[in-house]
Amino acid sequence: MTIRTYESLPTAAARIGVSVKTIRRRIAEGVLPVYRCGRILRLDPDDVDAMFSRYPQWSTAPQASGRARTAQRAS
Repeated sequence: MTIRTYESLPTAAARIGVSVKTIRRRIAEGVLPVYRCGRILRLDPDDVDAMFSRYPQWSTAPQASGRARTAQRAS
C-alpha cells in the first residue's frame, strides 16, 4: 500500500514557480483537480506535474525561405 501525499496551494505554487493565483485559476478552469477537506484545499503533486507538457524543440538553423522574404521586404 502506498501512502498518498498532498501539498497545499502555496507549496505547489512555490515548487513549480508560479503564483497561488495561477494555481487557483487552473483549478477554476478544471485543468487542475483539487481535494477538499472542510476549508482546506490540497493538491496531488502528480496532478500538478501533469499540467506541464513538453514543448517541441525549436530548430536554431535559419531557413533559407525566411531570409529571402526578409531580403525582399528590405528592398
